[in-house]
Amino acid sequence: MKTIQFVSCFILMLILLSRCGAPEKQSKEVTDITEDRKLTNVSVISLESETLEDLLRLSGRLEPWLEVEVSTELGGTVQGIEFEKGFNVSKGKVLARIGTDLLEASFAEAAAELEQAKFEFNKMTNLFVRKAVSKQELTMATSTFHRSQARVKQAKLRVERSVVRAPSAGIAIRREIEMGEVLPAGSLITTIHQVSRLKAVVGIPENDISFFSKGVSAKISVDAYPEREFQGQLYYLSSVASDKNRTFSAEVAIDNRDLVLKPGMMARVHLIKEVFENTIVVPRDSVVERDNGSITFVFQAGRAEVRKVLVGSSEAGEVVVLGGLKIGDKLIVSGHRNLVDGQPVRVVKRKSS
Repeated sequence: MKTIQFVSCFILMLILLSRCGAPEKQSKEVTDITEDRKLTNVSVISLESETLEDLLRLSGRLEPWLEVEVSTELGGTVQGIEFEKGFNVSKGKVLARIGTDLLEASFAEAAAELEQAKFEFNKMTNLFVRKAVSKQELTMATSTFHRSQARVKQAKLRVERSVVRAPSAGIAIRREIEMGEVLPAGSLITTIHQVSRLKAVVGIPENDISFFSKGVSAKISVDAYPEREFQGQLYYLSSVASDKNRTFSAEVAIDNRDLVLKPGMMARVHLIKEVFENTIVVPRDSVVERDNGSITFVFQAGRAEVRKVLVGSSEAGEVVVLGGLKIGDKLIVSGHRNLVDGQPVRVVKRKSS
């Protein structure tokens, strides 16, 4: 009986001793949890050397590289049409024949007169050598021969110019004539657009004109192909500003050999103002504006450290840092809005946007 009482007392003492140490352990765990909850979650990026293009965004309109209005030089009846609206034409292709039959008849008549004048000229030349005719008679025959040559040349040119040819390759965007029409001289036949190359016409603001010159690269996008970006080059820049809005007219050349772009499309033109190479570029949201200037936070030994920064050009949500940060810094890019210098923080994985 005594043995049972002794064992019971021993067990009771062990229980009491174990309970005596529990409050201290529980207190430490609570403290750790409380301190852990005070830490602000942040995400960071490691700064590297980058390149940033500072772009000027402009809106413009695509126009054909070349637009030629083709008219008939001579009047007459439309005797042939050898093109259709919307079709490609090559340089020199016959488009139409205007009054060609009458002009060909005139050419044949002039050619016959030339043959007669040539015969008389040769005859008078031989007779003059034998002193059978006077100098005056030879001179008259010579003059008639030369006039006949001139009339033949003129008649030939009229026949050639009655056949209207394409002055350049491109697309005939209209057809203004029909068979059998009688046209006066100077009548419009068609308009040819050269579209294998296009130009985007834009206006560059006066404040930005100093950044640009011929040959500057450009990027072009259109609503019809939102997934594509087209390359271009500034090839014309006006030397005089518009009186209306103080912009300088500019034209950007665009290669369009695949003919996907069309004249008349509205285009967004991005001209490259400056290229910043081997520099520090950070997300614009990571920079906090304070009364005393711009600041960022970097992660250092478990705490957020304030860095005053000097920022430069910004582009597409990113900004160039000209001073205050260095390559390798762990820049805090989220969870930093309410931080103070030296505040303990916990780095967590950055949420994907």
